[in-house]
Amino acid sequence: MKRSLVAVALVLGLALSGCSAFRVSSSDEAGAKPANVGIGDGQSPSPTETGPTVPDGMSETTVDLGGQCPVEVSLALSADWADGSGYDGYRLYEADSGAIITVNCLDDDESSPQALVDKARERMFSTSGSSLGSESTGSLSGGEYWSFHGTLAPDDMRAVDKEESVIFGVVAGVSVDGRLFKVSVDMLAQADDSEAQDQFRQMLPTVRLGDQVLTAPDLR
Repeated sequence: MKRSLVAVALVLGLALSGCSAFRVSSSDEAGAKPANVGIGDGQSPSPTETGPTVPDGMSETTVDLGGQCPVEVSLALSADWADGSGYDGYRLYEADSGAIITVNCLDDDESSPQALVDKARERMFSTSGSSLGSESTGSLSGGEYWSFHGTLAPDDMRAVDKEESVIFGVVAGVSVDGRLFKVSVDMLAQADDSEAQDQFRQMLPTVRLGDQVLTAPDLR
């Protein structure tokens, strides 16, 4: 089942990004790696350089997205989350309960960061019975982001084991050196997995892109 969830996460990343092509590559030449982007001086409303204290029992973790992603992604994780698998632009974390966290960084062919975020907002809860709980949006240097949480109907392709599920996440569009990247963090668990949901509420506010924490929605 976990393998099927990995496949679903991959298909979802492609479907929501609207990409006409999906490129996964690595380079042996340091010069081929995009320059890391320091996200910091966005327009208001913008993330801040200081964020929530890392929750007890968790540690700040930089996600290994390979050499082709110029945006550093980090978040707080506890030892409950096993680093399951990954490759350039994708990383999966798994819990024994079946809850998962996926992190993606892909080239995108939308016309702008705002268009990328708008499309994600339009599609994320489009399945009948799925609903948005709360959300927050803001600007980054070279991009835009959307932070959210909500409920997924059993028919939603991302629902865990085809049961009603919850999702906490971030979608960002960031332009670097003329290329648009879609960066996303999805935290998924069945609706009755209260332990995972409690962790997600603590973890979502710790998500950083570059050196900045994004403004999380109301998670009460």
